[in-house]
Amino acid sequence: MDRILTFREVADLEKEEGDDRNLGRSMGDAACFGGMVGCGESYFSAFALAVGLGETASGLVASIPLLVGGVLQLISPMAIQWVGGFQRWIVAGAALQALAFVPLALAAWHETLTLPMMLLIASVYWAAGLSTGPAWNTWIEQIVPSQQRARFFSRRSRLQQSCTFGTLMIAGLVLHWTSREGIALLGFAGLFGLAALLRLMSAGFLHRTREPSGLDETPVELSSAESDSVANTAANTSADVPQSTGTRAALRLLAYLVAMQVFIQLSGPYFVPYMLGQLEFGYGVYVSLVAIAFLSKVIALSFWGRVAEKAGATKVLWFGGIGLVPLASLWIVSTNIYWLAMIQMVSGVAWAAYELGFFLLFFEMLPANQRTRLLTYYNFANTLAVCLGALTGAAILSQFGCKSETYYYLFGISSVGRMLCLALLAGIVLPNVSLKAIRMRILSVRPGAASVTAPIIASAEEP
Repeated sequence: MDRILTFREVADLEKEEGDDRNLGRSMGDAACFGGMVGCGESYFSAFALAVGLGETASGLVASIPLLVGGVLQLISPMAIQWVGGFQRWIVAGAALQALAFVPLALAAWHETLTLPMMLLIASVYWAAGLSTGPAWNTWIEQIVPSQQRARFFSRRSRLQQSCTFGTLMIAGLVLHWTSREGIALLGFAGLFGLAALLRLMSAGFLHRTREPSGLDETPVELSSAESDSVANTAANTSADVPQSTGTRAALRLLAYLVAMQVFIQLSGPYFVPYMLGQLEFGYGVYVSLVAIAFLSKVIALSFWGRVAEKAGATKVLWFGGIGLVPLASLWIVSTNIYWLAMIQMVSGVAWAAYELGFFLLFFEMLPANQRTRLLTYYNFANTLAVCLGALTGAAILSQFGCKSETYYYLFGISSVGRMLCLALLAGIVLPNVSLKAIRMRILSVRPGAASVTAPIIASAEEP
């Protein structure tokens, strides 16, 4: 005879069913979001070239709009209060991102677009995405049960990476075929339409996610950055490092990261116009090179995670920082496709080490009582560094002309600057990191594996 369930048991079963549905919806969101990234913003620079905006404009489109999104992160607490909760703000941002693709698809269809309009649309896209990042991190941490987080976010990250890679390749094949037929802009129109549809589907999954009862809607410290809600295991510096020393080390680490950003952005945004404009690669070759870097980075992340667990994140960051130094200048050596493919493979490995070491140390180095102030400084400095590097690169191209020799200057200066930045990293007393892994959301795929990523705080794992 069946036993009659108590009210508590019924409530527990309903909660488990609700959790399972929420996890499924989050996986759906990851798949659709990854698909949008692969066929959407990752091709903004290529579209700027195809529509006739020029090589300098193509680089600016990949960098300047990030400043708008970075600054708008600071107003997210007020915006969340105004709209009435995390979920509403997140869904609104996702819907706005989807709508940002509509004018791009129309511009591609009509084969005309101005640079100010392109920058405005890209800024809206990044503003909608980055400004909701802090809220999403806080919200998803309370949606996913703590005992399932490590395994769930590992699966979720793999799904997003797979969908991003899949649509990236499909988009490249579409553009390769349409460009051969002389209708490349129609190909872009279709891809941007698909990106809009995928992001709307993502917004639908987010909207249907049911918040657990008692979810705190107070946006505590979201203004500092989405990483400011990191777990308590990363709240303090190492016990053998005095607080004043830890603060100085944190400032030195932030200074290194910001300085590196300047020299990375000096050349990074201009790899697309160099490949498509100067080397005149087809979309098939272009997306193949991007895919090589992307795959090698994803594969290398697991390897560097094991290194970080055994030898520490400091060594991983050093490996990455040193590895990034020659990458830009290696493009000067040869334009042979096999040589460039090898560079892309090495680039993916180096970027995986740099980003993983950076994120793990970033959380560990910030003193708990000063984290908000330091992260706020970093947010402003980082977004300004992106613009400074990109604008400097644009100024050099404008002054000396968009020719191969000018790109070589950019690549060479970028490598020299990255090497000089290592002086900021030398001598810093870095703590032993208490996290062994942290998953990341891929926000954009760029040549050389310098993708735009954001940490998923709830995925932080202790040894």
